[in-house]
Order: sequence, then structure tokens, then C-alpha cells
Amino acid sequence: MDNTVRIALIPGDGVGYEVMAEARPCLEWAQNRGRAVETIELPYGADHFLATGETLPETAFLHIRDRCDAILFGAVGDPRVPDGRHAEEILLRLRQDLQLTVNFRPCRTPCPTPYPGMENRTPSVDIEVFRENTEGPYCLQGSTEPGRAVDLAIHTESAVHRLLSAAFRRAEATGHPLVLAHKANVLKHGHGLWMRVFEALRREHPQVAARGMHADALLCALVQDPTAFRILAADNYLGDLISDLCAAYIGGMGVAPSLSWAPHRPFRCTALAEPVHGSAPDIAGQGLANPTGMLLGTALLFRHLAWEPEAEALERAVARALSEGARTRDLGGTLSTKAMGQAIRDQLP
Repeated sequence: MDNTVRIALIPGDGVGYEVMAEARPCLEWAQNRGRAVETIELPYGADHFLATGETLPETAFLHIRDRCDAILFGAVGDPRVPDGRHAEEILLRLRQDLQLTVNFRPCRTPCPTPYPGMENRTPSVDIEVFRENTEGPYCLQGSTEPGRAVDLAIHTESAVHRLLSAAFRRAEATGHPLVLAHKANVLKHGHGLWMRVFEALRREHPQVAARGMHADALLCALVQDPTAFRILAADNYLGDLISDLCAAYIGGMGVAPSLSWAPHRPFRCTALAEPVHGSAPDIAGQGLANPTGMLLGTALLFRHLAWEPEAEALERAVARALSEGARTRDLGGTLSTKAMGQAIRDQLP
């Protein structure tokens, strides 16, 4: 049986190309350690869209869905496409049509040495955010009329159950408490569904210390003491906001990774790893992007593939490089994207 893992690489736009260039050698490193891996790089992003009018062709999507095991993604977004249509039709389609319901965003302080300017902040944060990844207001349904605009938020029991089940399983495995962020006091229909599913799962997992918390109160508490939280779950919109706030405690979105996956495995392709940051067109091409989030996202992908030794080694390499003072400009240092990537890879066994 062919055990080769096939990974689609989509750099996307802006700094996506620069951080992807630092992740590729990590895949080669895993291959040199005996992992059977093949990659295919796909050109879909603003340049391709502006040249051809294509976003993500059906043939390419089907190839990813049926012949690849996972996706390593850079970032999308380009001011030359002001309505962001290409980004929606690439990234959001991959998330939705591959049913990558669970978006896992760990926010862990990557090394014990504070970054410049962070000496007086919380010394150690370890929060895992489980964000529903396919629904909510990001379903892109709504309308604009004179004097009136509507954005529709959709929540289905199946997607909510998949996301919350993953969060409960993680809480059960780690022994950490779980908090659901919601606004069911106002969003009575959509978030009312979230609360019903949450209560049902809480009865099924009595050993998990789980509670719901109004999102506004949760955000206030996160700012006051992020160490009071370990596992957070939320819908697509709130999960996006909460995870970006948590990223501030670990050095910003340049060091924050993300992994989306389909727990029910409807297709061969079941995961997409990416950094939390966007395409940052204002610094693209200047070597200023921080590749750390991308490399930590690659480690999350390794763990999803059950490559635990490689995942741990890459995470340790990041911690050691940072502990020894490797810093890009966003962390108060001077290293370029390439130099930072190399500093991390130099720590690999």
C-alpha cells in the first residue's frame, strides 16, 4: 500500500510566498528522516487571478480533495483585488467545501525569554482556541440595499457538534477546563443552538470542568488574566477575535499557528495548516515577515499526520532559536524572514 503523504502547497499572496519558502525545507527535513511525502505547489492567488481570471478551478479543487492528504497554506489578500473575491473563493472554499470544521489555534508562549517590550507582560500563556471554521457570519450570505445591509449568520447542529466535540475531547485528554464563548443572551437563535449542544456534551463528559461565558465578559477577563484560561471554544466570528487577542500575549500574529481539520474525514484531504497572520501587503517582498507562525503551523500539520517526533522537534527548534535571541523586526530584532527561518532550522536534529 502506498503510504506517501501528499501535501498541496498554496503560498497565496504577499508574505505568503516568503513564509512558505521557510516551511518547504522542513518538509524536506521530514522526508530525509524517512517520512514519505510528496508536495505539489499550486499558483492560486491574486497574481494568478489577475492574469487568468481563475480563483480555484474545479479541477484543482478536486485534485486537492481526492488526491492530497493536507494543505500547507500561506496567506491571501491583495489590494489589487479590493473586493477580496479571489481570497474568498480560495481559502473560504477550501475550509467550507472540505468541511474543515475545527480550527485549532494554540497560543503558547514559545520560549521563556521575553521579547523586547514584553518584559512586563504575562510571562507564560498556554491557551488553546477551538474555532468553528465554516459557518457563522463567514458564510458570506447577505444583502446590501439603500440604507440597509444584512449579513446572515448560519449555525448548523452538525458543525457545532463537531467543533464542540473536539474541544471536549481535548479537555478530557488534558484535564484542562473548557469555556464556551457565546452571546446567547442576545443571539438567541444561533447561539441558543450552541448552548443546547454544549449542555448535551457537558452531560456526556461529566469529568470535564466546562462552562459557558458571555463573550464580552470573557474578553475582559482574558485581558485581566489570560493564565486563568486553558481551552476556549467559540463560533467562527468570536473564535477569530478571541484567538487574535490571545496571540498578542505570545508576541503577535507572526508567531501564531493554525490548523483546520475535518474530524469526520469526509474526503482524503482532511487538514489545512497556516499561520494566523494575513498577507501583509505593506511589507511583502521586503524580508520583514516572521516565519515562526508558519513553521509552528507546519509542526501542527506534522502532529495531525501522526509524525509526533518531527512535530516535537520543530516546536523545540522554534523555542531554542527564540531563547538564543533570534528575532525578526516584529519581535524587536533584526533578522530577515530567511535568516529567522534558517535560525530555527539550524536547531533541528
